[in-house]
Amino acid sequence: MSSFPYTTLGDIDTIHSTLKASFLSGKMRNVSYRKEQLAKLAYLVKDNTKAICDALYADVNRNPTEVILSETSIILAEVANVYSNVSSWAKDINPPTGLNFRLMKLRIKPTPKGVVLIIAPFNFPLLLTFMPLIGALAAGCTVVLKISEALPNTSPLIQNLVEKYLDPHVVRVVQGGIMETSKLLQLRWDHILFTGSARVGHIVSAAAAKHNTPITLELGGKCPVIIDHNYPDFPLIARRLSWGRNLNSGQACTAPDFVLISRSRQDQLIKELKKAYEKFFPVENNLPRLISTDATKRIKGYLDGTEGEIVIGGKTDVEHRFISPTVVMDVNGTDTTMQEEIFGPVLSIIPVDSLDEAIDIINSRPQPLAIYVFSENEQFKEKVTRSTRSGSIVYNDVVLQAGVLGLPLGGAGESGHGQYKGKYGFDTFTHFRSSMETPRWMDRIVAVRYPPFTSSKHSAAVRLTAVSLPFDRQGRLLYSRRVQPWLGFFTFIVIGSMLVSIYLNSHPNAWLQAKERFLQWREM
Repeated sequence: MSSFPYTTLGDIDTIHSTLKASFLSGKMRNVSYRKEQLAKLAYLVKDNTKAICDALYADVNRNPTEVILSETSIILAEVANVYSNVSSWAKDINPPTGLNFRLMKLRIKPTPKGVVLIIAPFNFPLLLTFMPLIGALAAGCTVVLKISEALPNTSPLIQNLVEKYLDPHVVRVVQGGIMETSKLLQLRWDHILFTGSARVGHIVSAAAAKHNTPITLELGGKCPVIIDHNYPDFPLIARRLSWGRNLNSGQACTAPDFVLISRSRQDQLIKELKKAYEKFFPVENNLPRLISTDATKRIKGYLDGTEGEIVIGGKTDVEHRFISPTVVMDVNGTDTTMQEEIFGPVLSIIPVDSLDEAIDIINSRPQPLAIYVFSENEQFKEKVTRSTRSGSIVYNDVVLQAGVLGLPLGGAGESGHGQYKGKYGFDTFTHFRSSMETPRWMDRIVAVRYPPFTSSKHSAAVRLTAVSLPFDRQGRLLYSRRVQPWLGFFTFIVIGSMLVSIYLNSHPNAWLQAKERFLQWREM
């Protein structure tokens, strides 16, 4: 039972109809009003960072520094970036086209999709609620935020701040559990963005399909790490893995889940991980807690059943939702720790005999949200990149890509589809509406389309629609097309030279006068 009030089912209907009417009123078509809402969202976070940190500390024992680094600072940077660019993103686009259609005023009009639903998880409740919200507001949508029911201090705070700072006819929060979410999914939305588990993602997808609603899924998965045995800095690998695996006690969809490393270098990695863990986590009780006792029991079950060797950590306390940062070595692909995404502070180490074996292991599993590669060898990195698939691939670091300006966040295959952040978030919640306008006078040219189709119309149609292919039957670019980009340049040079020659012949003293002026300028 929740310790804070849930939104009633009747209120959910009212919220939906209110936001639909608001969208149809055209309020959010005004880019200036979108920017006003974005600015208010930024100050919502900026003014209340301490309250946000306090709420997350009360709920899951998260350190304020971690909250600032992994949530609030990223949101503020994202808002600033989108605010600065949304005016240009929202302008009509003039698409490249053929000569036949240039007089038809072709445009692509970025148009807000409408009323959208964002379903956010518990693990990064500010980041994974407000980052997609930024894209939706920039696109001009009205938004319902369904936030996690598992955070009794943070979720009510988010609702109170949204109600205080943002226009209630543009953004509303729905609180609740399965019943309230099911009610939301019965309604017709113009887009749904869901972040969470694959199991719930299937439910959301099925509900969206009933209304042909477009959907973005961010589902996570087991993110692998591949380590080149020739990498020169194992202490750096250990530091970055220790941080990325244990950020928010491992409750991050982009966290490294298991490591593939040469059998001969496994012991060296374990040695460096022990040093890093001892330095990073001197007081284990200061670490964030898992979200529930059920989550703690699930991960404890993995550790109890593992056939690998627990070489770091392994302490569990179900009552207090705590598992110490843990490393398990000599793990195989069928181990209990390899069955599904851990979503906790447990790192599995799988020794392999070759890079090909590591790639085969990755390709035998569902596509992950991210692959992490530690190598300074370009051929090694290129082979991993070319031979695998994932939402993102990061070299010599982990997790950071989720917060970097300019990079989209999104999965591939079983880890989700669609993406957001920055321009990609704007695009997700935007319909790019094709537009053209044909002048009346052009009817003489396009009259060939009207029946009856005579032989003369057939000939005209062939001429009008003729396409010169730039390649031969083997797909090789034709020689004439290879030199074509240079023709304009050479034409300019030839014509320019001719004009200069004509001018000098008609003004024989022009060259001497120009030379004298140049020398005078140099002496000044």
